[in-house]
Amino acid sequence: MKLNNAQQASPDEILASDVEDWLIRHPDFFHHHPDCLENLRLPHHCGEAVSLVTRQIELLREKNRKLQTQLNEILQIARDNDSLLRRFHQLTLAMLDADSLDEALAALRWLLHDCFQADFVAVRLIHPVIDCPVGNLCISEDCPQLSHFKQILEVGKPECGKPSHEQAVFLFGADAIEAESYALVPLQHAGLKGILAIGSRDPDRFEPGMGNLFLSQLSDVVAARFVSLLEAINQKSK
Repeated sequence: MKLNNAQQASPDEILASDVEDWLIRHPDFFHHHPDCLENLRLPHHCGEAVSLVTRQIELLREKNRKLQTQLNEILQIARDNDSLLRRFHQLTLAMLDADSLDEALAALRWLLHDCFQADFVAVRLIHPVIDCPVGNLCISEDCPQLSHFKQILEVGKPECGKPSHEQAVFLFGADAIEAESYALVPLQHAGLKGILAIGSRDPDRFEPGMGNLFLSQLSDVVAARFVSLLEAINQKSK
């Protein structure tokens, strides 16, 4: 089979005349490939002045590029939210499946590590104080270190940022030096009072001002489940 000039030439050797000949033989090409028109530049002979049509086309192309970028960003946010919802659902089920406070704490730590890329997780219960084999879980209300968390306990809303050295040591112990950012979540529900801290080695993981809807929902789920499990412990002790 004999090849024409366009078929014989490599991509770098294709001539304008070859393209012209090919388009003449395929007049419906742009009908089937309209996206190609967006990148074409069609001349409008009007001397040194830029034609109104050319200017309008350029503006429309720029607007289309911006809209496409915005659409891509919205789609990515939607994917991220969908992924977050699925992981949060998994965490909620794990908390509900826990039959004891120890199991709930283990499930919380594991899922925050595995599903939410947390490097460090700490829970401190201020009230009620119970006998629990989990080290450093319960602390007294007159503990001096609680002064570093007074504001968040009073406001009752999560906060994100870089922990102070004192906060990091109190929450993460030997790992304190590695905690570059953290999310501090108050646990307050039906008499329960405590703190959940999620630490990261990444200084940009938890930034001040970032959205805290997920953290607020996490606080509600964890605190409510802890209350239920603590009530079960009280019932058994009677």
